[in-house]
Amino acid sequence: MKSISAEEFNHIKDEVLILDVRSAIEYKTLPKIPGSINVEIDELLSNYQNILKDHTSSVIVTVCNAGNRSGQAAEFLNRHGYNAFVLRGGIYGYKHKFKL
Repeated sequence: MKSISAEEFNHIKDEVLILDVRSAIEYKTLPKIPGSINVEIDELLSNYQNILKDHTSSVIVTVCNAGNRSGQAAEFLNRHGYNAFVLRGGIYGYKHKFKL
């Protein structure tokens, strides 16, 4: 699985598509990365072609709380021809190093 550190991500975050694969409630109530788009993991896995139809050549970084669901999402997207990375440590790891 391709992954990216919080430091690496911080340098490119404005140039990539950030998919937050947490539930809508988590996305609404917990810290989030500015500019991220919330697509729940189940919705992404079942409808990725429609969701990402305008992003076939984009670099995608998937995020969740700690990296488990986003790792599953990135691995799935890479198997389907996308250029996806998981944010190592998730939002909690990122928040620990950079303010949200």
